[in-house]
Amino acid sequence: MRTWSLQTQLAVILTLLTLGAIAAIGLVVDRVSTRELTLSIGREMRELAAQMRDKLDRSMFERYRDLSIVAALDPLIAPELRDKNRRAHLANLQRTYPDYAWIGYTDRAGKVLAATGGLLEGADVSERPWFKGAVAGPFVGDVHKAVLLEKLLSNPDPTAPLRFVDVAMPLKDAAGTVTGTVGAHLSWSWAAEIKTSLLAADHIADGVEILVLSADGDVLLGDPRLEGQRLSLASVAAAQRGETGVAEEVWPDGIDYLTGYSRSRGFRDYPGLGWIVLARQPVELALRPVETVERLILAGGLGTALLFCVMGLLIARRVASPLARLGAAAAAIGADSRVQDVPPVGGFAEVRALAAALRAMLARLGQKQVELEQANATLETRVEERTAELTRSNQALAEEVAERRRIEAEREGLIGQLKQMAETDFLTGVLNRRSFYATAERELSAARRYVRGLAVVMLDIDHFKAINDRHGHQVGDEVLKTVAAVCRAECRDSDVVARYGGEEFVLLLQEAHPGDARDAAERIRAALARAPVRVGDLTIPVTASLGIATAGPETAGVDQLIRAADAALYRAKAAGRDQVVAASAG
Repeated sequence: MRTWSLQTQLAVILTLLTLGAIAAIGLVVDRVSTRELTLSIGREMRELAAQMRDKLDRSMFERYRDLSIVAALDPLIAPELRDKNRRAHLANLQRTYPDYAWIGYTDRAGKVLAATGGLLEGADVSERPWFKGAVAGPFVGDVHKAVLLEKLLSNPDPTAPLRFVDVAMPLKDAAGTVTGTVGAHLSWSWAAEIKTSLLAADHIADGVEILVLSADGDVLLGDPRLEGQRLSLASVAAAQRGETGVAEEVWPDGIDYLTGYSRSRGFRDYPGLGWIVLARQPVELALRPVETVERLILAGGLGTALLFCVMGLLIARRVASPLARLGAAAAAIGADSRVQDVPPVGGFAEVRALAAALRAMLARLGQKQVELEQANATLETRVEERTAELTRSNQALAEEVAERRRIEAEREGLIGQLKQMAETDFLTGVLNRRSFYATAERELSAARRYVRGLAVVMLDIDHFKAINDRHGHQVGDEVLKTVAAVCRAECRDSDVVARYGGEEFVLLLQEAHPGDARDAAERIRAALARAPVRVGDLTIPVTASLGIATAGPETAGVDQLIRAADAALYRAKAAGRDQVVAASAG
């Protein structure tokens, strides 16, 4: 029976062990990666649906509160000034929130007494659901098409009908008797803007969609192919039961999606309309990173198997070569009878050949002196071989140390690149929101410790949505880059500039007191106003509204400064934009 050489056996064993280990690791990594990625993306879809739900509820609460305040103030208006003052109040309210398409007062019989833009004044709305509901109490109506206002209001999208959400409140006199109503039609486009802002976040992956459904499951917002359809999905049924979670399910288009779901719960005294929010991503797109990992494992496994095969051949050759040389030397001196020692034999073909040669030599060996000389010669040979092996081992060790140092240097470089990518906004090159918060918290602590000034400036580009709508997002991106560049140019090296989100930027001014902060904000505002953005043949004027908040002894954290600066920013916008408004956050 033919016996494989030691060299061949070692190479085959190492190759088979390597392939088996890589196959097992690949299987485990594939299953664990698929499970963990599915759970992670499912949590993201669930959180995205919950965020959309909360933003819808909070926005509706603000409109619900607006109408409640208007209804509460109406009895305070003098009768002889009521119609004039009512129309002025409604116009002011519409200016503060442009998504109010129409707001109007009616009397108890349903006649419109005053309205924004004078639309429908004198018209009879007694048969409209919002009027009937408001006579009985606070009323919120679900999404519906325009009836009376469709021919009076401009439609930015002629391919789709105007749709509104109604909010209405009763007007009561001092005795509590209903004397009329105040109602508003809120353009449904605000919900699409909320959806777009959520999907524009950096962490949102490709293929993610958000849909808003009525309480009955009819699609109100989302994929245009599904709008108006009623969805019969397990996720919709779970949301209708008040659950928030995630499901993997096949949709009507035949595609398998990971679907996060949640139902509107209302907010404070706003009761909610039971809207269902779904966030979905195709499973194929969601699990694409796993396919990449699988390919990497396969390529790495084949490369590793080839490497171990070569290493096995080299190791086996190193082990077998000394034995072969020893057998050849023993055969050459077989005629010398002084040699008597026979090395132990093993099961390899090379060892058996050596043993046979040594036994043949024993018949002719007899003299002890020759045995001693041969032993000395053999010892010297072994010392030389051992020295050569140690030299090769030291050289291999030195090469391995050098290789490890090179790999460590590459790893440090990659870590630095990843850190840079994680901390900056890819479009404008300034810090992103997360990095800004980390820096701001640290600098706020230092400012409190060393009693130094610190200010936050919130900047919002005026009419940025109109720029995007009119010239496209590429031009909008150039505007964002220009604003970021102006902010950096007008700030000191010690100040921090970050993109807060969308068209909003935030600045952290160190060692800045209220006057210093206002001067810096005015410089930025003026620089933007006198330097229009030029893209090709286009010249686009750009202005910004800025809000300032200065840290004081009672400032609890960066969030408080941000809220105060944001409130000042919105006062600047309400006052006409292109100006700076300061607010104390101390």
